[in-house]
Amino acid sequence: MSDSEDEASLPNVTILQYMGIAPAARRNAIVSDFLSEGLQGLVLMTSEDVKDTCNSYAKRQDGVFPIILTPIQKQRLRALVLWVQDQVRVGQPLRFYDDVTQEMLRSVLDESLERETRRKTQKKEGESYLDSSFNNKLKSAAQYEKWNEELEATLCQIVGCRGVSLSYVIRKNEDPVFNAEKPYDEAVLRAIELKGVDYAQDARTVHKLILNNIHEDSNAYTYVKPLLRFRNGRKDILALRDRYSTDATRQKQINTAKSELSTLRYKNERSFSFEKFSAKLQKCYDDLEEAGRPVHNGDIVDGLWDRIAAPELQAYISSLKVAYQANSRDYKLILQDIAAEASQSLKQSSFGRTVAATYTRRGPCPSTGVYTSDGSIFIGKYDPSRWNSDSVRQHQKEILEARSSSTNDGGKSDGHNFSSRGQKRRTNAIKRNKKKLKALEAQISAAKSTLQSNEIFTPKTVHFADEPDRNHAGDAFGGRKAKRDSKNL
Repeated sequence: MSDSEDEASLPNVTILQYMGIAPAARRNAIVSDFLSEGLQGLVLMTSEDVKDTCNSYAKRQDGVFPIILTPIQKQRLRALVLWVQDQVRVGQPLRFYDDVTQEMLRSVLDESLERETRRKTQKKEGESYLDSSFNNKLKSAAQYEKWNEELEATLCQIVGCRGVSLSYVIRKNEDPVFNAEKPYDEAVLRAIELKGVDYAQDARTVHKLILNNIHEDSNAYTYVKPLLRFRNGRKDILALRDRYSTDATRQKQINTAKSELSTLRYKNERSFSFEKFSAKLQKCYDDLEEAGRPVHNGDIVDGLWDRIAAPELQAYISSLKVAYQANSRDYKLILQDIAAEASQSLKQSSFGRTVAATYTRRGPCPSTGVYTSDGSIFIGKYDPSRWNSDSVRQHQKEILEARSSSTNDGGKSDGHNFSSRGQKRRTNAIKRNKKKLKALEAQISAAKSTLQSNEIFTPKTVHFADEPDRNHAGDAFGGRKAKRDSKNL
């Protein structure tokens, strides 16, 4: 804009002054040429245009010319063009307010240069994602959430014709809204208008990526098939959302998360690792937030203490409670602390016993816990006080199942170690291999028998007792033997 259009705007001469261009006569000459149409005239300029213009100032001979600009001054003029184009992308006014200082203006120009550098790097790297194949092609509603996450992650890597990532094409809000309080790279995705030639080209690119990652023999394909003629990725994603992200599907997501949370407990590392527990817990709360039912961090933490049922962690949980009351923290940070403690407890409890636990009735009942000296779980008789103790209560179900399994195992219920599930699988595999070996041995034996029978019935030369041996027939008439004898005389 020109100086007369808005008194609140910083004059163009002052903009050049903040860039370090002096004296005033040079600034006025450049304003008359480079900014003859105000900042609006820079919208369609390129970096090459700026370079050519600056070089021409060193060759001109009219007025105060030639003007030799330093490399940093040329760079700032180029940054001014980039800033103007950034403002146009988000529909913001092309002006610097009169309260902008020299330091503020130079900082803004530096940010525009940095964005341009990142944009070029990302555009080059994003070319490899244009024909990318997702881990799973979309078939049904059960896959939609993960598929949608992968789509968004892929589009974030691809820079479109607008100079920003293609994720803006599938944003939820139709109307552009620019939030100056957010970082520009994030705010621009919500502020670009969804119309124009450049948008149409970006929407076609998104359409191609979506179509390549939908299974042709699926319900998902039938939902986008009527829209193929538009070649518009935004229309495709809206059609899929209408099917897979409705109020009914969100309510189902809420019910599933609540049901999972109602039974989710951590007991010990051997049966259910804390990492899996933590992942399930966070997924449930993330699903609730995505479905519009976010849970307050304080409520999550209040419910977290009762979800940790491992006796060996109770002392540590108590200390975390006290610390949380003094200083509130995010529940995810608390989960990280508990995960480290659970891992340490596993190492201590695993020391001196085998990884694959066995069950036994031999020996006395352990004085503490359920593990015997050799690492087996004792499934024999417990005193009532020991049976109801905290260290045994968490294993009661497992012990009862082991007792039931052992008494039905051919009557071998006393004085034997009973294998865990992993050992049983290995034992069954050995039995199957023995059966195969036995069958192969039977085949080998049958083959040998067949070979021997073939040898018995093979025709051989038979000599009768009254038949002379024709192999030495010549000897009967003197033959070779007589001839030899005559030579010896």
